[in-house]
Parts: sequence; structure tokens; C-alpha cells
Amino acid sequence: MLGPIVAIWLLSVGVLVLERDLGTSLLFFGLFVTLLYVATGRTGWIAVGLLLAALGAVAVGRFEPHVHSRVQDWLHPFASIDAGHGPNQLAQSLFAFAAGGMLGTGLGLGHSILIGFAAKSDFILATAGEELGLAGLSAIFILYGLLVERGYRAGLALRDPFGRLLAVGLASIVALQVFVIAGGVTGLIPLTGMAMPFLAQGGSSVVTNWAIVALLIRLSDSARRQYDIEVAA
Repeated sequence: MLGPIVAIWLLSVGVLVLERDLGTSLLFFGLFVTLLYVATGRTGWIAVGLLLAALGAVAVGRFEPHVHSRVQDWLHPFASIDAGHGPNQLAQSLFAFAAGGMLGTGLGLGHSILIGFAAKSDFILATAGEELGLAGLSAIFILYGLLVERGYRAGLALRDPFGRLLAVGLASIVALQVFVIAGGVTGLIPLTGMAMPFLAQGGSSVVTNWAIVALLIRLSDSARRQYDIEVAA
């Protein structure tokens, strides 16, 4: 029974160790656990997934140097300042959120250059928080939430199992990306190194996320057509 989830867990840990890509590892494993729960309806899979994810994170965080350094930056974001080396990216990100306050400094008036390559990474969210403030950042999260909610609603409305899993999986990809990126930039979880959907400058990431939107629109249209047929009948 545990064979498939353990296999995916080992694959995710392998990606984390060999590629040193925390974001992709979390995305693959989180998506698999989500789809497994949707397909079976058993909440126990979520508990097993969280347990395996915690074990893998602790093990790799201790023994893999790159991941370990990210965990240390997460636990001690201002250690570089105390050492006299100036703020690192996470510390600079927290300063950007603080500078934005409630309403932000205004478009183009942020200091993303202090974070480094913010426009091409997850730290673009810190720039949005600085320039738009908490109000603007909340609006961005609401837009992401609406996209994910529409994907889940389309999945619930579809009658065929494959379409339901596809809609839920595509919506979950966006939800997991936003969660791990926002969590890393705000200091909730260690940094992952993924590109923020629709905000960060990117290549394959931009194409993939727009393809997800296109598929969700098509699935939502199919769900609406099925509903109209049932009502007419």
C-alpha cells in the first residue's frame, strides 16, 4: 500500500540531493500526495505524506550542504548582518516588506536592486510587497486564490475521474508554487528557489503556467457544458 508514495518520496529526495532543488522536490511530492488523496478520499495519505516530507527535509537539511545553508539562513536571517557582511537576500526581503507597510512605496519606487536578481526569482514578491504594501500583496494572493478555487470547482463539477484529477492537479500546481514561494520569501519556510507564477521573469515557468491556465479554462468549459446538458435533460 505504501509502495507508490514511498517511491515518489525517494524520487523527490533524490531530486533534492542531486539537483539541490528544494522547490521542485516539494512540488512533485506535494502534488502526488494531493492527487492520491483526491483519488482515494483517504485523509491518512495526507498524514503519511507530511510525515515522509518532514523526515526527508530533516535528513537532507542536515547532510546536504546547499540545503543546510538555506535552512541556516531561514533560522538565522540576520546572522550575516551580525557578522558584518551586510544583509543577505532573505534579510533584505524582510526589510522590503517592512518598508512597504500597509499601502507600499508606490510602483517603481522600491529597491529590489538590493535583493539582487529579484525580477527573475521568487524575490519578486518582496518587491511587490514593498511597492504595493500589505493591501496590494493581499490582492495578489486573492487573485491566485480565485484561480485555484476555479480550478477546484471545475474538478468538482466534472463527471469523469480523469478530468477531475487533471483539474485538481493543475490547480494544485499553482497553489503549491504560491505557498512554497511566499513562505520562503516571508521567512515561513526555507527558500526554495522557484519563480513566482505570472510575476517573475522566466522562460519555461511562464509557458508552463499559462498552459495550466489554458487547460483549466478548457476543463471549466467542459464542466459547464456537462451542467447545461444535465439541466436541459
